[in-house]
Amino acid sequence: MNFDMRLFKRGKWYWVEIARENRRPLKTKDEQEAKALVRAMEKERIKGRLFDLTKEKRVTLGEFKDFYMAYREGLDDLSPQTIRKDALSLKLLLEVFPSSILIQSIDFNKFKKTWLSVGNAKKVTINGYMRHLKIAFKWALKQGYIKKLPEFTMYRLGESLPRVLSPEQIKTIFDKAPADDLRFYTFLLWTGCRRSEGLNLTWPDCHLDQHKAKVTGKGNKERMVPLHGEVIRKLEPIKRDIGWVFTRYHADTWSKRFHGIATACGIDARLHDLRHSAATYMLASGIDIREVQAILGHSQISTTTIYADVLDSMKIKAINKMEIK
Repeated sequence: MNFDMRLFKRGKWYWVEIARENRRPLKTKDEQEAKALVRAMEKERIKGRLFDLTKEKRVTLGEFKDFYMAYREGLDDLSPQTIRKDALSLKLLLEVFPSSILIQSIDFNKFKKTWLSVGNAKKVTINGYMRHLKIAFKWALKQGYIKKLPEFTMYRLGESLPRVLSPEQIKTIFDKAPADDLRFYTFLLWTGCRRSEGLNLTWPDCHLDQHKAKVTGKGNKERMVPLHGEVIRKLEPIKRDIGWVFTRYHADTWSKRFHGIATACGIDARLHDLRHSAATYMLASGIDIREVQAILGHSQISTTTIYADVLDSMKIKAINKMEIK
């Protein structure tokens, strides 16, 4: 007798009933992730196999690849480019290790060395695949397929300082941007928020009268960010009581729109450069580095000090403008 899987909630957590009186926790509070898991489980049941999500199993790499991709493809907020990179990363892993190997036994240092020597891939490219694989195996850990996360050591690359846009470049790009885009760019520049933090901002969390907003950053950590007058002036005319503050384009779409406008202006710039610029100009304006750390949501002060190095670099370049006549 067929039984349709049923998704339900216990408290804040999602569960699935895969057969009558056979219920399993999905280990997530996110509805979208829970639905994606159920869709992936349905696919596995059709194939005649269904992993137990409650404890570690002897999962092979081939099985994990099928299950993980079914889950990722069930998520609504991932771009096709991300899905393709996920699939390619696992495909490359399967070209180094047999599909029958248990995922607990994979040596990612061997994966790196193989493609560096055989595939002649650049280290930065391999690091990109490693990041996608690390996300996949973090999910495997969360689901109980492995007891601990394997070692993911990235290749050290020549470190460059974050790119900071000059005031002239910012003005040129902002002058070219449509009104809706300009509001979003203004928010990112004058708060230093990440694009995801801006996109997830709702009006109930945006307190213009108090000059502050509550954003959710990495690891679902909430923090209050102060709102500069420039931000308030852009948002007051469109203020509402409910809903999203900014248009809910996909995050990658927002990045492409910004890059397209910048390119049309003859400027090589990314959306994330607004965050770099914000941090640097905060320090240049005399804001204490600890306050900058709190505004940006950096967990480590060492991350914030990078922008002090950027500021020093800007000063060194500026000294060449000095003249004695």
